[in-house]
Amino acid sequence: MSQDQAQVLSRGTNFAVVQLSGRAFPGIHLQGDTFAALLVQLADAARLLRHDPGGRAALDELDDVVGELERFLGFYEATLSERGIQRPY
Repeated sequence: MSQDQAQVLSRGTNFAVVQLSGRAFPGIHLQGDTFAALLVQLADAARLLRHDPGGRAALDELDDVVGELERFLGFYEATLSERGIQRPY
C-alpha cells in the first residue's frame, strides 16, 4: 500500500477538495455512496432514453445529476479561488 500524503483543502457534505502530493492541481474526493448514487441516476437516465427518447423522466434524472456536479464544481472553484490556485481548465 502506498503512503502518499493528501491535504484536505476544504470539506463539503459528501465530498472534499483534496491536494494529492505530486499533483499540480487539487481534485474532488466523493464519498463512495455519493458516487454510486450519481452513477445509478445516469444509468437510469440512459435506460429511460433508450425506451422513450423524448421522455421527460430521463431529462429530470440528467438535470439532477448535472445540478449536483455543478454544485461540486462550484465548491471546487471557490476553494481554489480562496487559496489563490488557478483552475486547471
